[in-house]
Amino acid sequence: MSRAESPRHRGWLMAQARTAMLRLSALVGERTLFENDAFRRLWLSKLLSHIPVNAMVYAMLIMVVRATGRSFFSSLFVVAYIAPTALLGTVSGVLVDRMPKGLVLAGANAARAALCVLLALSADSVIAIYLIAVLFAVASQVAGPAEGAALPAIVEPEQFTSANSLNNLGSLISQIAGLMVLAPVFLKTVGPEPLALIAAIMFAAAAFNFLLIDGLGGPVSELPASIHESRERFAEAWHRLSMDSVSYVSLVLVVVANTTGLVVMTLVPRFCGRVLGVDSENAVFVAAPAALGIWLALRFVRRMSSRLSPWISMGGSFSALAGGVALLAFVAPLGDTLRAANPLGIFDPGPFGEGTARIIITAILGAGLAFAFTFVNIVGRTIVNERMPREMQGRVFAGQTVLTNLASIPPILLTGILADVIGIAPVFFLVAAAGALLAAFYTARNLAMPVRTAY
Repeated sequence: MSRAESPRHRGWLMAQARTAMLRLSALVGERTLFENDAFRRLWLSKLLSHIPVNAMVYAMLIMVVRATGRSFFSSLFVVAYIAPTALLGTVSGVLVDRMPKGLVLAGANAARAALCVLLALSADSVIAIYLIAVLFAVASQVAGPAEGAALPAIVEPEQFTSANSLNNLGSLISQIAGLMVLAPVFLKTVGPEPLALIAAIMFAAAAFNFLLIDGLGGPVSELPASIHESRERFAEAWHRLSMDSVSYVSLVLVVVANTTGLVVMTLVPRFCGRVLGVDSENAVFVAAPAALGIWLALRFVRRMSSRLSPWISMGGSFSALAGGVALLAFVAPLGDTLRAANPLGIFDPGPFGEGTARIIITAILGAGLAFAFTFVNIVGRTIVNERMPREMQGRVFAGQTVLTNLASIPPILLTGILADVIGIAPVFFLVAAAGALLAAFYTARNLAMPVRTAY
């Protein structure tokens, strides 16, 4: 190819990629946001980083499960991954609000790339896996709030819901590619070491791309950098949040929903083995129908949330989430009912075996849970984007991550122990009941306090 043809060819490839992304955005009913160059680059950079995040966290969890074989140690791994937020939450939030978002995201992904190389060199050590998970979480604690706070810098307020829907579509794609393609294929064939090296390359590419996004390299704010003053600024943002009932309750529901999700995902590998009779590394395929629920939420969340009040949108979707988790406790009896169903008398005793019937029930519940979970997160994040001052959003999203992860540690450890003692199924019902009670308590407490703004 001649030098004159090369730029023309690159231009053609870029035009084709832009057209493909515009068609992709139509899946969630949005056709214009990918024409925004900054948002398009941000979306692609996040996709490049989220795919290896999903693949590596799942791979490390499966490596621990294979090496130990007990629910408690898989729970301990999840705790090791989320514990750093206890120490870094306030600092990371102020860091995100103080520094250019593009630089923060590039640094976090460069660190992830280095950790993947380290994992490739020490994949046989369970202790090393735990340590790398902790350091991985440190990078994620910085990257997550930066991604959330970057949106108002490049998107108009009236596009927040659509932008968050597209971001969740990217998350769905990254989960499919990371959890259902990269991790299972590599773990079943060449092992975790090549997977870690592929992930390192993807993180490095994401780090480079984050530096190229217009609007994320702006001037550093004047927020103080000391730990003491960082805590004061963090408390200031949280106080501002608590003065707005809609924003506060939305964040509480998002925190409880994500805590519930973390606990459930921790139990899924053992649930698949004990209840469904499926190997732990194949758990992601059982959950595959959840993609349908996520897509439906992405497709209709803007239309539904614009017609309903925030209270109904958040309260209804969270209630559906809690109810779905509770129903996971009854997969076995529901599966038996399905197995015995034979309305035309064609089969004897029924059209499905025990394992197949339970997998079908789990898949249906998984799709419903995915819809509710996605809806809660999109609407909750959009409410914060719309109602909180832009210069505080990094601290608010960091606070959300801190609360989610800190709130998850005790139930993850406790449910891991309970699952080994009383079984997986009853634990799901207890998790759903506890989540619903906590959400109701904090919502009622906030609404009962004086001087609250409710719109």
